[in-house]
Amino acid sequence: MVNHYAMMGGMASQHRHKSRGFRPDPGEYEAAAEHLARHGHTPGAYLRACLRWLDADPDAALAAVGPFWPDTRPTGRPTQQGTED
Repeated sequence: MVNHYAMMGGMASQHRHKSRGFRPDPGEYEAAAEHLARHGHTPGAYLRACLRWLDADPDAALAAVGPFWPDTRPTGRPTQQGTED
C-alpha cells in the first residue's frame, strides 16, 4: 500500500494556518451568510474580525454578544438514542 503521507515529505497540510471548525445550529450559518453577503462580507471574515475585536477590546466584545451567547454543548460523541442499559 502506498503511504501518501510519506510521499508528501511528512507534511499533513500545506496551509499556513490551522483550520478551526464549529457547528452552528440549523439555519444560523445560512442566515448570517445572507446578511453578510449583502454587505460584501463572508462568515469566515466576520468571525476573524470578531476575534480581532475580542483581542483589542475584550470587555466591549463580550458585553456586545452577551445576550446571544449560546448554551454550552456537551463534548464528545453524542449518545445513542433508544438503547437500553
